[in-house]
Amino acid sequence: MKRVLIYILLFTTLVGQIHSVPLPIDGRDGEELLFDYFFHEAQRQNNERHYDAAYDLFNFCLALNPKSGAVLYELSSLNRYLRNDSLSIAQMEKAVELYPDNYWYKDQLVKLYFNNKQVAEAQEVLEQMAVQFPEKEDVLMMLLDLYASNSDYDNVIKTIEKIEVKEGKSEQLSIEKFRIYLQKHDEKAAFREMKNLADEYPNDVRYQVLIGDLYLDQDKPAEAKKVYDKVAEKEPDNINLALSLMQYYQKVGPDSLYDKQVEKLVTHPSLDDDNRLQIVSSLTFQNIQQGGDSTRILRMFDTALSLPQKDTRMYELYARYMVSRKMPTSQIKPTLYKMLELDPESELARNQLLSYAIEENDTASVIRVCKPAVDYSSDNSVYYYYLGLAYYQTDSTMLAIDTFRKGIAKNKSGKEEDTQMSTNMYTLLGDLYHNAGMEDKCFEAYDSCLIYRPDDALVLNNYAYYLSLSKKDLKHAEQMSRRSNELDKDNPTYLDTLAWILYMQKRYDEAKVEIDKTVELLGDEINDEDNDSIREHLQKINEKVKKK
Repeated sequence: MKRVLIYILLFTTLVGQIHSVPLPIDGRDGEELLFDYFFHEAQRQNNERHYDAAYDLFNFCLALNPKSGAVLYELSSLNRYLRNDSLSIAQMEKAVELYPDNYWYKDQLVKLYFNNKQVAEAQEVLEQMAVQFPEKEDVLMMLLDLYASNSDYDNVIKTIEKIEVKEGKSEQLSIEKFRIYLQKHDEKAAFREMKNLADEYPNDVRYQVLIGDLYLDQDKPAEAKKVYDKVAEKEPDNINLALSLMQYYQKVGPDSLYDKQVEKLVTHPSLDDDNRLQIVSSLTFQNIQQGGDSTRILRMFDTALSLPQKDTRMYELYARYMVSRKMPTSQIKPTLYKMLELDPESELARNQLLSYAIEENDTASVIRVCKPAVDYSSDNSVYYYYLGLAYYQTDSTMLAIDTFRKGIAKNKSGKEEDTQMSTNMYTLLGDLYHNAGMEDKCFEAYDSCLIYRPDDALVLNNYAYYLSLSKKDLKHAEQMSRRSNELDKDNPTYLDTLAWILYMQKRYDEAKVEIDKTVELLGDEINDEDNDSIREHLQKINEKVKKK
């Protein structure tokens, strides 16, 4: 701000001198010299990003010369930077009004109009510029984009023709005209444009193929086939011809020739992996949308997958297609395993295979799917959990313990779902340590679980029961057991645990109350093999009560 005040004082002094003493130098009077000095100083301040000072100086210059296009241009740019859009546009409009033949002022005004979404105003100025500056190709190109965005096809064609007059005909411009004629549904003009292009480039069969495609789109398959046959005489392996013939046979048949053409196209040596995938994907999506015969698509995939695969994309598309058509999992799983061969870190394939294995209760497949992921230290705790669970179910106690410990150690993200998975693994670890006779580690595992999930009824029950078996801390065991029964009322297993803990504390009458509730809840199930331990507890409690 001090800098600006100094300038103002200097302005006052100098302006007074200008009006009192003429200073003609090189034909310029004092006011012109003053303008030049402060204009250059304003530019310097602007370049050094002292925008406040620059703004004041440019405004002072404008006061000296209100018709300066250069000052209006600079102020407009500054106001645009300061987001004073309306003022920025007004200043640039004034510059254009004062200097209608200045290309750069009009170019800047067009940009400001576009930035402010004043498309009609931008178009009007561009059309003036196209007449005024015919040598400027970029004006025509901007107009071309503008007309195309507004679907103003007639003006697009006229603009292209102006470019052709200026630069001469070109392949790119002719193809663009061809495309616009098709969008206008003017097939005759499109045909004429492509015919001219084909005549101009007789050795490039792409244009001849496009002529055939036009005939096919106009329901003139006989004429289309004649064109395709001529192309086939020159280049029988042309990729564009192969694609067009596939569309031809799809439209007119027979199916056998269509299938043969699809096979030829999918295995075409000129087709790279990306384009092959795009073609197969397009045909697959079309089949799903139209509900066509899946056997043809399956044959297409067999053909495509007979080629060497650099990645899993084709297999993934195949698997998704089979899932969408509700095909048996026995047909889908081999494809998913192929994906894992190519990319062992493909979670999409591994998760889907794991889902199938869980649904089918196939423990061996769970191990087959999860073990490789654990071996390469995947960060996904799901694989550790289900692999450990599978080992648990197959009585591979130490393998299960090792897997759960690795999973818990790996699981450090802090995410809620990962914390939940860790507590599940701690729960199972507690049971496994108990089965292995490792009591201290069993209780450590349960303690770890209860830190994250203090109201887990199952953990509370198991922890309490195992404490009672080891005759340790029975008061704490009773507290946990009662809490588990509060959380899950009328659970015979939990009631039996409480009865047994009371028995171990020689509180036989209280134990009798809880074991009788257990028996009542079980009913006839008391005689099931799974309830042997409950019957044993019942017997021992009754014996102690009778002896009193």
